[in-house]
Parts: sequence; C-alpha cells; structure tokens
Amino acid sequence: MNDALRTSEALPKTGRPRRGTEMARTAALINAATRVFLRDGYGLASIDKVAAEAGISTRTIYERFRNKADLFGAVISRLVDRVSTVLATAGLDALEPKAALTVIAETIAGRARDADSAALFRIVATEAHRFPELAARMRDSDRRCVDSAIADYFRGQVARGTLTLGDPDRAAKIFLQMICAELHESLLFDAPQALAALDCKPHLEYVIDLFLRGAAPRSHAI
Repeated sequence: MNDALRTSEALPKTGRPRRGTEMARTAALINAATRVFLRDGYGLASIDKVAAEAGISTRTIYERFRNKADLFGAVISRLVDRVSTVLATAGLDALEPKAALTVIAETIAGRARDADSAALFRIVATEAHRFPELAARMRDSDRRCVDSAIADYFRGQVARGTLTLGDPDRAAKIFLQMICAELHESLLFDAPQALAALDCKPHLEYVIDLFLRGAAPRSHAI
C-alpha cells in the first residue's frame, strides 16, 4: 500500500453526518455553549468561543443558529424542556390535587436550585437591561412550556370538579409566582451556597395549602 492511499484511509471522512448523530452533535454543541455562557456571561460570550469550546467550526454553528441570541435561547429552552417533560410524564391527573401541586412545586423549585439554571438566571437578571431579548426569551420559553402545562392541568381539574378556577391561565401564573417568590429572592441576593442550602419544603407546603383554600370546591376545602 502506497503512502497516499494509507494517508487517505487515515483521514476522517467528511460530508453529511451519519443518520442518528445529528441530535448528539446538537446536544454537544448546546453543552459547550452552556459552559461558555456560564463562564463568560452573555456579553463576553461569542460564537467563536463556543466553536473553540465545542471543537467545531463557526460555520457549523451558523448552520444551526442564526446568531448568539438564538444559541442562548436554545440553552434556555433545554432547561425549560426538562421541566415540561417531567410535568408531562408525572401522571398529574391520576393524583389528588394536593399531591399533584406538590409534584409541580418541587419540580419548579428543583430547576431553580439547579446550579446551571441558577447561574443562567443570574446572567439574564444581570444583563437584561443591556440585552432585553434575554429576559424575553426566557419568559417566552417558560410561558410556552411550563405555564401552559400547569394551566392545562388546571383546566382538566376544573372539568373534573376537583378545582374551582375561573381563569386557569391566570391561576397558573399566580401559582408559579407564589412558588418562586422565595427562590427568586435567594437567586438574586444570596450566594450560590445559600441557595443550595435553602429548605424550600415549608414554603412550598404553605403555598399549596394557601392556593387550595382558594381553589378547592367548598365541599373539598382543606
């Protein structure tokens, strides 16, 4: 075998990725982007830095995302999708309302206390005045996935007669705000260690009991 042939066999083949690898490649890219955003913040992050972190070309990134904002949106969407997936597979309709609301509340609190989620929340909160699209993207992702999933659950319970809610969409927003009030305060003002050590259980239990006092049918009021 001559040297030219040997060299051609040793080189990696280029061209279209094999079927089944595209999802893994995109996941690896999002992982690299997450590391860059967490390390550098949104303002100092760049497509070039993400490409270097991922070990790919900038062209490969631009084939998937139009710009840095789209890439950051994908990072946020993945975190939100994890929550909506849990809620969608939790079998909420089979549970009593108090148990279902506990699953919802603990899922939301768990995301807020996740180290990467907390760091990304702080990035958005810190840089929202310079990059208002960041906050808009995060809120839009939550509204499309999390808020709507909770509102759909509420609508189902209203139809079953287990909850009395005139506006399930507004009720979902209020319930989420009640859950997140203490967590957002800690996210904004406490050190990461304090957030990790925060005992959310008493707050979540009180929120659920308070919400059900207003939402449960009178014959089922707690």
